[in-house]
Amino acid sequence: MLQHLFYWIIGLGCLVAVAQGCSSGPEVAPIQPMEAYGFRQDVGEVRVALDPLFTAERARAVFPGGETFVEQGLLPIQVVIENRSSQAVRSDRGDFRLVRPAGQTDVALSVQDAFSMVKPPVGWWAALPILGPSASAVRNSDWLKQFESRALKDIPIPAGGSAAGFIYFYSPESEKNLEGVRVTFALRSDSGAERRFEIPLQGRRDLLGPAARPGPSAAPGSRSQAPPQIPTRVEGVGGGVIIRSPAP
Repeated sequence: MLQHLFYWIIGLGCLVAVAQGCSSGPEVAPIQPMEAYGFRQDVGEVRVALDPLFTAERARAVFPGGETFVEQGLLPIQVVIENRSSQAVRSDRGDFRLVRPAGQTDVALSVQDAFSMVKPPVGWWAALPILGPSASAVRNSDWLKQFESRALKDIPIPAGGSAAGFIYFYSPESEKNLEGVRVTFALRSDSGAERRFEIPLQGRRDLLGPAARPGPSAAPGSRSQAPPQIPTRVEGVGGGVIIRSPAP
């Protein structure tokens, strides 16, 4: 009897430790000034930037266990929206598409589908026979909350306001060359006006990391792994401007 009570207390303590460890994951990706992003477009006084988490290092910095995303085929893309128009605008996850050169088009995954694609790393707690299943359930539940809390919300962005959040796509690890790959979507206002965006993701994903969009917080004298690239300004959709980062 005392032995069972002892194991129960130990198991409960471990579950609490697992839950605390899960909930103390990395912070949400910080928002940079628009000019710091390599993939962005302006349409009708609304500015949008995309920040794909191409590498395991970048994904791990934002999501607990994110280092597994690349090999499991999940590509989170942070969407940053600045509404400088006079009306509120809103996004809809179902409008986001990842379009490849051959014409293949993938709709952004729901939070549940994105979560189902990947498996959290297995910790030492899973090896304990009295704890494994329960701890796994706690871990999975917290991981789903991480996906939900970071997802782009379908809520109005008021005039002068901004919003940021992630959309999720299936993108196999073998898909390294992004030449011709683009993200398309629309933002709509309450009046029914629609702004359509088409933002290319140029270059090679295995070479595009933090160096692809150095922010203003970079330490003086620091050197990036890749030489700086000067974006090319071309005419965008709906009178906008697309800033393309040239392929290395």
